[in-house]
Amino acid sequence: MMLTEIESKINLIEDIRELRQIQQFVKDRKRAIGNRLKYQLQIGDKVKINGSSRLEKGVVTKINRTRAVVKIDNQQWTVPFSMITKE
Repeated sequence: MMLTEIESKINLIEDIRELRQIQQFVKDRKRAIGNRLKYQLQIGDKVKINGSSRLEKGVVTKINRTRAVVKIDNQQWTVPFSMITKE
């Protein structure tokens, strides 16, 4: 299903409880994708970080249980796996 179709279906929902269920589903799905990525990452991998304002590029320096440490412009950032895309 295309994104525009999903958006139009969500716009038809009138019940807050249903919207909360969708929100929880999306949150769980993001977590599942992040967990899968955790097992694909290795130290030294080049990654993209989808931040709130822009896309950053960096290198993985450490992999923790729920987050990875990524070096971006000579600074170390602890980033959730759900925000990371492997290049």
